[in-house]
Amino acid sequence: MKKVLVFLLAAVILVAGAFAAVRYFVPEKAEPAKSGGSDLLVSITDQKLMTAYYENQNKLYEEKMTDYPAMVLDRKKRILYYTNTDNSNVKHLIRLDLQSGKKTTLYSGDEYVDGLSLSADDSKLFMRYNLAEERNFHLASFDLKQKAFHVIYPSLKNKDESVSYYQYNKANNQFAMLHYSLKEDYQKTDEANSKGVPPEPTNMNISLADEKDQEKVRTIAKFINDVAISPDGKTIVFTESADDQKAIYAMDAETKKYKAIISDQRAFSLVDSAQPQFSKDGKKLYFLAEAKDAKLLEDETGSEARVRTIYSYDMDTNKVSKAWEKTNGIINTFTVIDE
Repeated sequence: MKKVLVFLLAAVILVAGAFAAVRYFVPEKAEPAKSGGSDLLVSITDQKLMTAYYENQNKLYEEKMTDYPAMVLDRKKRILYYTNTDNSNVKHLIRLDLQSGKKTTLYSGDEYVDGLSLSADDSKLFMRYNLAEERNFHLASFDLKQKAFHVIYPSLKNKDESVSYYQYNKANNQFAMLHYSLKEDYQKTDEANSKGVPPEPTNMNISLADEKDQEKVRTIAKFINDVAISPDGKTIVFTESADDQKAIYAMDAETKKYKAIISDQRAFSLVDSAQPQFSKDGKKLYFLAEAKDAKLLEDETGSEARVRTIYSYDMDTNKVSKAWEKTNGIINTFTVIDE
């Protein structure tokens, strides 16, 4: 269904082609990329389906992709973790030592992994996790020593609840999660199809969790695609996308009241999943959007997409400015990596 796939498909120039053409880089300047205050890790795919990983202006690595890439950077040890899928549809979780260029495959199999985060003690990776025979996604961890997955939420017995997005906050070892009922989502889709009308939004649950417990904050009947929480835990943000009207909302974690703070403007249009993320001090909110004059790119499969830009929003002044941009590729995903 759409909500299950939105994180996978929202940002990439979608892929076909060989699992090949691997290149390792000495840091190289991006053009005309720039950092807007916070340090950023960015994944971007060009028209030949080469996906490059940037740390601010520095290109770390590049490889031809056959699926949506997920990534996280261990800055202290200079380790890049990322995912890829080969032509046999086998999924891989890979560890790349950026200093030596040594690449190690940590996992290969049918389980689907995306949305990587590194735990505060660097001992495990967090991720969205999907078993090949199941429809719903889980929040899970992968122990880097034992090379084993552990499901956090929902339990493997739960075949209905699905995690569509999450964000990990290293400062307090906490997750902000967006999850929903597959049964409800299918039912609303079927009802809409039978009546020939657009589907009503499924109830989306926003929760805060750690590795043991989960607490629901609020349920909202909107087409919500992502979620994030401020470093102080007081503000939750999410992107709504419905009928070509997109907005990023800010919700008071205590009162549960929310309001739109960023919407489409003359200078840019939000993407379905704007991936809002706070700077370490909580003063800026970074998000993905398409500039009004964004270049249209076509990949080797004929798929078209417009160049995306990472913007920053000042929480005090409401001023929006460009933070990172590169005109010969499409940003898949990004992470604020202030530490």
